[in-house]
Amino acid sequence: MRRLGPIANAVAAIVVAVGVMGAGLASNVAAQTTPDRSDVVLVFDFSASILEDATTRNRFGAALERIAARVDETSADLVAGDATVSIVQFATRAADDPGCADLRLLDSAETVAHFADCLRSIAAAYRKGLNPALTRKIGIDTNYVAAMEQAAKHLPLDAVRPALILFTDGKHDVSGVPVSQVQPARDRLFGSRSPFALLPVGMGLDPTKRATLAAGLVRLQIVKDMPACISGATFAWPQVVFETADEAGNAVAVALQDATCTFTAEPTPSPTPAPTPIPVTGIRLTAGDGRIDLSWTPAAAAAGVVVDYRARCRAGEGDWIESTEGVSVEPSATIEGLTNGTPYQCEVAVVGPSSEGDWTPAAVSVTPVGRPAAPAKPSVEALNGGVRIGLTPQPGQGVSAYRVECSPDGGGSWPAAEDVASDNTTVLLGSLTNGVEYQCRAFATNAIGVSAASPLSDAVRPCSSLLECRSSLVPVLGGLGLLLLVGLIAGLVALLRGRTTGYVVAVVDVVHTANVGHGSRLGIALVRPPGSRAVTGIVADRGSHADVRIRKLRGGRFEVRDKTGRHVVTDGEAVVVADSIGVRHSLVLHAFDTNAASRVASRR
Repeated sequence: MRRLGPIANAVAAIVVAVGVMGAGLASNVAAQTTPDRSDVVLVFDFSASILEDATTRNRFGAALERIAARVDETSADLVAGDATVSIVQFATRAADDPGCADLRLLDSAETVAHFADCLRSIAAAYRKGLNPALTRKIGIDTNYVAAMEQAAKHLPLDAVRPALILFTDGKHDVSGVPVSQVQPARDRLFGSRSPFALLPVGMGLDPTKRATLAAGLVRLQIVKDMPACISGATFAWPQVVFETADEAGNAVAVALQDATCTFTAEPTPSPTPAPTPIPVTGIRLTAGDGRIDLSWTPAAAAAGVVVDYRARCRAGEGDWIESTEGVSVEPSATIEGLTNGTPYQCEVAVVGPSSEGDWTPAAVSVTPVGRPAAPAKPSVEALNGGVRIGLTPQPGQGVSAYRVECSPDGGGSWPAAEDVASDNTTVLLGSLTNGVEYQCRAFATNAIGVSAASPLSDAVRPCSSLLECRSSLVPVLGGLGLLLLVGLIAGLVALLRGRTTGYVVAVVDVVHTANVGHGSRLGIALVRPPGSRAVTGIVADRGSHADVRIRKLRGGRFEVRDKTGRHVVTDGEAVVVADSIGVRHSLVLHAFDTNAASRVASRR
């Protein structure tokens, strides 16, 4: 998606110039009986910077072929003028185009035809590109010093109007000959000559580079004491950089007219404007990893007038980044080298044969994304036969899904896995083995790919009870149980000694004990601090505030009623009851007869 190179556009100028030269020649020859002698050297750049660009060199070759055809058409006019032409090729070194130097066109139709053949051979050389034979002869770099030295050999000191027209890509870059030597070489070869004209032609299509190009070519230019022709036009070359091929062509035509006094140019008719490129529509943007793919719908009316598309994107008010895919009429392009996570706006322009259309912006911006970053370390919670896994969301990375995996062998294998959508940040992973220690990890997925694994979670052990889940509590609870058992035994002994027949002892949650009295209908109330659910003790309560109601039955049995219903248990059997606020507790009931001491006292 590149603009045409400066050489290709300059060649378009030559085409216009040759057409103009032939158009007005006949009238000038009639008015001029003795044409002034003129010598013109055409210098063509064959450096790699031009020949490696297939589009530029092919268009350049096609333009030279059109020039040759125009020479054939205007042969009679060229024979009447006293002009000598030479063609020089240059790159690292410079050389005459074989058989195409010092061609005097005056009174020789055969020489004019040979001049046309020379132009065709140059065209063929450009179309061929980097020819090994030519490369060995003149190299691949760009050397203005060598070009001017070779051209000077064909500009005799007695020439009335000597002129050198230099077509180049605007870059002197030969190794060993710094650009600082170009100006001294020009002055050494041509600085003292009068009259003389050295006319560089540059195409400044890129406004940002136009000033630099113009500054370099202006320093190279010479226009000194070129006499007026019989027609009276004073020679001038006020412009060296041209924005279009038409402007450069008209300028070259006038320059050749004034330099040779042979090719008087008639007013150039205004050409029929080329169709204005019609903007594209329906620009679509697809984000990739450090890139954006663009596609669009070309306008049907634009068929036949599109020679290229240009596409570019930028972040905010930053510099535009253009596609580097080369000339193409395909309605698609890719912009690479972008920053992931940064939004970009993009636009497309149509390039026609002679002009570039307006830029058409895409309706929306798009943000390139790469693979997601690895998720943060997941949190884990043990469940009965499973694990609850917590994930941290990853905004701005286009995450569409997560995958969680758990390993029972320290990462050696991952038999347990689950895939969930990105809006699920809590995952329940089941079918695990209670009592086995697992570690879990997570992956994130977006349209580009799958992230690296997250850090491993803490170890987690699925379990079915408090003791199984918290194995570290077993020795603690064992010690507490032993202490409670000792206390219970001591309490029971005291009850046996000091209570009358029929007393019932209630033990709640192993640690809370109370004598709930005697009789067939009993009850207990649980004691809690205000605002707390924790139980700090129990008391006998047969009234309306009792949490559990107890009825003593025959045969060492008890009927127990709580919030959930009725239970029948035997003496010493544990039963789970729910208090008035729904908290579940373990309850053990024991019935005691009057102790021996009491019985002795009662007998007395």
